[in-house]
Amino acid sequence: MNRPTRFYLALHATLAAALVGAMALHLGPILAHWPALAQRPVWTVWVLLGLWLALSAAAVTLRPRVQWRVALGVAAAALLALGLGGWALGTSLAGSVLAGLAACALACAGLAATITPARIQAPRAAGKATGKTSSKTAGAVAAGPSTRAPWWQRLAGWPHWPFVLVAALALESFRLGHIVATGAARPSGMAGLLIAFFLALPAATLRHWWPRWATALWLLAGAACAGLAHKSGLPQWAVATALCLWQPLWTEGKTMAVRTRLGAARHLGDASRASPGTESTA
Repeated sequence: MNRPTRFYLALHATLAAALVGAMALHLGPILAHWPALAQRPVWTVWVLLGLWLALSAAAVTLRPRVQWRVALGVAAAALLALGLGGWALGTSLAGSVLAGLAACALACAGLAATITPARIQAPRAAGKATGKTSSKTAGAVAAGPSTRAPWWQRLAGWPHWPFVLVAALALESFRLGHIVATGAARPSGMAGLLIAFFLALPAATLRHWWPRWATALWLLAGAACAGLAHKSGLPQWAVATALCLWQPLWTEGKTMAVRTRLGAARHLGDASRASPGTESTA
């Protein structure tokens, strides 16, 4: 597994730990000059995103199974420490909060103990059991004619388009929310950042493991962008809606093409295995 794939996987594995860090920032003892929780500035959200990205970058060197176990273990330890810290300080509802956080920590520890490779790795193509003949035939069918496809077809088949869309959505949302920051642009930009990080990014990374969930997330992202387009009147959100809704259609088209090629390869493989028996009978 290459480093970009490990980073995308680490984004999912370390999300719980990053959320616990944000929870500690909000619920822990605050300084005297800090405002109340409802009046906190927006930098607390960026602390969450920065911590999430930093933990994901640190977990790139680990194997996928170890990534999940370490991330869930860190989240469990942080939850338990947060609950014990509140109980030691004598905060209000300390016992109830400690019980709830301990239950969440126990759930994270249980998930870490039951992580198996089958829950992490995407299922491999079932081409090993078809034999050498069908695999060679599948390669020949997948290769197709010797002529090279036009550049626009090769560009359309680039597998990293979903992540390009996520990056473009996040950058435009940041520009609207923090650089333009006038009228309806600021709230729509803040909402666009949430859509990019919590809907579009998981949809882009889950498409190999759970394609139906990825499709559902893309549809939710498209619906949310459509709502922003209707409320703010900005044309960027109409374009984002079209691109988010196009992603599941593009993925489904690629899946159907792969299934068609595999079916043709299986048919040719069966025909090549049946031809020697026909000749011997004749």
